[in-house]
Amino acid sequence: MSQIKQELKQKTLEMTYLFYDMGLSTSLDSGDISLRDPETDFIYIDPRPSKNFRISPNWRCITVDDIVVMDMDGHVIDGGKSGDRMPTVEAPMHLAIYKSRPDAYGIVHSHALYSGVFAACGMDIPAALVETQLNAKGDILCAEYGKVSSQILADNIAKALGKEQKAALLRQHGAVYIGKDIEDAFTVAEYVEKGAQTTLLAWSAGMKLLPPLRDLQDILDETIWDIRDEI
Repeated sequence: MSQIKQELKQKTLEMTYLFYDMGLSTSLDSGDISLRDPETDFIYIDPRPSKNFRISPNWRCITVDDIVVMDMDGHVIDGGKSGDRMPTVEAPMHLAIYKSRPDAYGIVHSHALYSGVFAACGMDIPAALVETQLNAKGDILCAEYGKVSSQILADNIAKALGKEQKAALLRQHGAVYIGKDIEDAFTVAEYVEKGAQTTLLAWSAGMKLLPPLRDLQDILDETIWDIRDEI
């Protein structure tokens, strides 16, 4: 199909490699990423394992020919070079997020260490640092539990993200980060993971977090507003 862009398949592959290299995925197909083309709304997404296709030992074993392209209804329009690749089992979650958040053009679903502690405990990650507040838009809420790949999980994550938040936790599972593009989603992931680590270090030392700054007027000096408006 002429609307499929090879450069976006290549970008999805490169970002999937980065995903693993940053420690946001452990091994096999844990976690996944996707990006949405603003011109076509086609979604470029990681593949799922199948009888004839193994993802082992990690995401770095896949090639550009394994990247899947689907539309906003979940129909596969490009199953890779072999034609039999299917999107990650968490495709319903990616679709639910893109449909509920038209501002999202990149999604990172991680299985990272520090955010995973909060997910395992069913706890929100407080936006204790200014950078977390600016990049994640507030506390990172832990969604209600849903089975892997289920529509319930997808709906719960969309609800936890709401209309403004850029990150949410999957209870006993992992985390999701969204952005205006895939690079932005990775930036959110990095800041939230650092925020989770910082919080855990403070708590383990017996320290109490300061109350988060909720208002941007309290976070940014008035002299920076003109600069932010230009970005």
